[in-house]
Amino acid sequence: MRRLLLLLAVSVSIQAETLTIYNWEEYLSDAVVQGWEQRSGHQVKQIYYDNDEERDSVLVNASGEQIDIIISDEAATPFFGNKGKLAALSEYTPNTYLEDISDRWRSTCGDYGLPYLWGTLGVVYHTEHISEAPQSWKQLLDPPIAWRGHIGLIDDFVDTLVPALFSLNADINTADRATLQQAFELSKKALPHILTFEYAISALDNQRSKDELYIAIAYSGDQEAMNEKAGKEVWKYTTLSEGTVVWTDCISVLADSPNKKLAYDFLDYLYDSEVFARNSEELYFASPLKSSAKLQSKEFLEDRTVYPTQAQTESAQRYRQLSSDNIKLRNRITSSLIKLHDAN
Repeated sequence: MRRLLLLLAVSVSIQAETLTIYNWEEYLSDAVVQGWEQRSGHQVKQIYYDNDEERDSVLVNASGEQIDIIISDEAATPFFGNKGKLAALSEYTPNTYLEDISDRWRSTCGDYGLPYLWGTLGVVYHTEHISEAPQSWKQLLDPPIAWRGHIGLIDDFVDTLVPALFSLNADINTADRATLQQAFELSKKALPHILTFEYAISALDNQRSKDELYIAIAYSGDQEAMNEKAGKEVWKYTTLSEGTVVWTDCISVLADSPNKKLAYDFLDYLYDSEVFARNSEELYFASPLKSSAKLQSKEFLEDRTVYPTQAQTESAQRYRQLSSDNIKLRNRITSSLIKLHDAN
């Protein structure tokens, strides 16, 4: 009997293991998570971040939460991998799903992450308040009267300044102080019209802003999560005339994860062709897997807000790893804008 009780205790302990994922909100299909939990007998816990600075702070500093997997961007992933924060892909020699990743995306995450999903940067807009699709980034800075007080920017040292930098026909990654000063001044003039700097999806959970948000900086696919929160199809996404950013997110295992075997098993499950295609389509973000085209719906594959044309992607800007001085300056600018906004 004592031996049986011991075996039962060990069994419960194994089943109680939890895989912790650090992620954006609504960026991993519930059905996919539940499928792995049922198959593996383990649980998934997700911790959400709202901006890159918050994410980076957790990676740099000791955290009360033990993280096993992180979803991050193509600039941060190689940086933190080289700092020893992320496990190298060579440690676990991923299976044949590596061969299924398009050459176009394979190198974007370097040696410390797998390409997860990709898309563009633009705006989401509420069709009950804005009937025609916005055309220009300048409209966020000098908006029509009906939009004033209903605009969402974002607390991010790169994306906060995107409307102004695109309006100036500048590189979104620029380190030029004069250009960044111009972007600051343009953004500062727009502050009376800004409702929030909260990430658009998160803003819909805020009682003060959820009914007042009409248009916001967003990533392609965000409209799906926002429509789900709204309970109706009222949010649409579009890119703007001055240009867009093509981004790739990466999924990585933390170097000090105590659950590496569990994390690798989750990645093996996620990168199964059918599972990955379903995750991509349910979230409404583009997949880097070649096999997805055979498994996703025609309507989804032909939606240019998800899979933009080759001409659109070739002309788009890309995120790059910024110097520490550039990041410090941008953080000061973003912090100043938010403080000025909150003071008013």
